Amino acid sequence: MNEKEIMEKFINLACDLSPENLSCDGEAPQSYIRQKLSRINKEWKALEKELGRKMGEDEVWAWHMKEMA
Repeated sequence: MNEKEIMEKFINLACDLSPENLSCDGEAPQSYIRQKLSRINKEWKALEKELGRKMGEDEVWAWHMKEMA
């Protein structure tokens, strides 16, 4: 995967982290939210490993805004 593909996956995960998406607009039980958050964190760490550096959410969103410009 190239860097742009990795960053696009980071953006998808960052979107999944929004409170509305994470909790399914408040409808999801806490056990589901914990499982979803665990999966997101696991995928995030795998992408960081593939990219070769740590990424913060702010950095991911900044990249996305730059790409959209």
